[in-house]
This record gives sequence, C-alpha cells and structure tokens, in this order.
Amino acid sequence: MRILITGGGGFVGSRLAKAMLQKGHEVIVLDKVKGELEGFEHKNMRMIIGGVEDEKLVKEAVTGCELVYYAAWSFSEKILDGFKIDVLGFLNFMEACCNAGVKHVIFPSSSVIYGEPTAVPISEDHPLLVEKSRAPVHAVTKLAVEKSMAIYYKERGLPFTIFRFWWGFDDDRIPGGTLRKIIDSALKGEALYVPKETSGSILYMDDLIRVFEIASLNERAFGKTYNLLSFNITWKEILEMIVELSNSKSKILEVDPSEWKGPGFLTGKWILDDNKLRKELGFVPNEKLAREAFRKALKKTIESRMASL
Repeated sequence: MRILITGGGGFVGSRLAKAMLQKGHEVIVLDKVKGELEGFEHKNMRMIIGGVEDEKLVKEAVTGCELVYYAAWSFSEKILDGFKIDVLGFLNFMEACCNAGVKHVIFPSSSVIYGEPTAVPISEDHPLLVEKSRAPVHAVTKLAVEKSMAIYYKERGLPFTIFRFWWGFDDDRIPGGTLRKIIDSALKGEALYVPKETSGSILYMDDLIRVFEIASLNERAFGKTYNLLSFNITWKEILEMIVELSNSKSKILEVDPSEWKGPGFLTGKWILDDNKLRKELGFVPNEKLAREAFRKALKKTIESRMASL
C-alpha cells in the first residue's frame, strides 16, 4: 500500500514512516525539511521537500496514495500564521485528497484541544475550551482542522480518524523543552519545583504505531475521535525519576497550583479516558512495557543533556 505522511520529518511522522517501511509499505513523505529523516534512505521511501500550502506539490505527493497520516504542523504561536499555514494548508491538502481518491486520513491531534480539564479522566466528549488552553493558537487551529475533517467526510465522503494524546516518547528520547530544562537543573543540583498533584497520560510511540495500523482503512474507525495513551504518571514521579537516574542532589519542592508561576506544561491533570478506543477498536496498551521504555528513554535523554552541558 502507498501511504503519504505529511510532516514526516517530525518526531511523530518520522517514526510512522520508518515503521510503515518496515511493514513493507511504500511511503511518500511530504515535509519542508528532512528533519529526523536526515541521512535516512529506503528504497520504498520518496521524500518530497515542501509544505501542504503548495498545491502543486500536494497534488504530486497524494497521487496514487490510498492512506494518509497527516502529521504536518507548524506549532506557530501567532494566530494569523497558524491559520495561514495549518488550517488553509490542511484545506488545500484535503481538496487534493478528494480529487485523488484517497480512502482514509488519520490525524494525530492533541489533548491541548480540551483547553482546561473540567472533569478527570478526560473523555472525548469533554468541552473543547480552546480559549483556556495553555497554547490557544495550537488548540484553536487543531479544532478548526478536526471540524473540517468532519465536514469533508459528510459532504465529500472522505473518511477520517482522529487520535488525541498528551505527550509522546520513543525508545531513544523524550522530547520537550520543559523536560530538558528540568533535567539541566537536576544535573546542576538546583531545586526542582512542581505544582502539587499534576499529572498526564504518556504515549509510547510503539503504541501510536500499533493503533494507526489497526485504524488504517478500518471502517469501524471512520469518522471517529479517540483518546490515546500508554500509561498515567504524575509530574512528581517524573521528577523523582530524573533525580534518581541522574544521581542528582536536587530537592523536589511542591507548589500550590494557585501559586504556580512556572511552565504551563506542568499544570493540570491531563489524564485521558481511552475506554472508547478499547471498546471500539480493541486496542489495549502494554502499560508495563511502556513504563519500562519510558524509564530507559528518560535515562538516555539525561545522558544526552549531560554531554551537552
């Protein structure tokens, strides 16, 4: 099968690309940069350098593809750029998909679209309070894309599936500037501050790949939105793990959430409810395996920061 992966040079897209190549699929990657695919070559992969805003390139990339993993995203903090690039680029892309006869589009979305948890765990029907999000531009553009998918499915017959997750990692590293700063502070022996009782649902990229395979061209997944996670963890647990793995002398100090002045990523209880995914697609993550992989990836991330300091 020929699969198009937009944003294939990014963290999620590149892992999907490599996994699908291993499964024997033909993969077309569309991205503005090679990114995490720099230096990687495969006889069944074709890399097209460009963005989803480029109508000619999009038409070329999507030709002959049955399935699309849409992982392209600018992460712009400017609302005008967010709509110009992410929303209009997506609409341009969807028009090309309809014309090319694409059979299914799968979109890795974000829990940021929920804005602010009003109930925990967070189910898919939780209010989408994008204006209250820690990243409102990211949230509102994700919302625009998700709603547009529903319209294209209803009016043009192009099936979609959406997976919302909080924070992902793979076997080699755990991405995120906030985490890197915490690790650097721990390596210096500085105090580590964290809001009390904050937590989130972590996603192992192996689980994302597994569920994308299950959902691909699966009519049971058409028109559906699912929360996706591997396991739940508190930020205090993560900091304790960092101190242990780095042999740090840092003390962990908890702060009342009302007095927190630090990164927004450390706030809230981002515990996702994945019962819908379990019931409808039969996907159950291997929590023990994912937790072990997270610990190993955290150690590698710490070692990488050690080398850079």
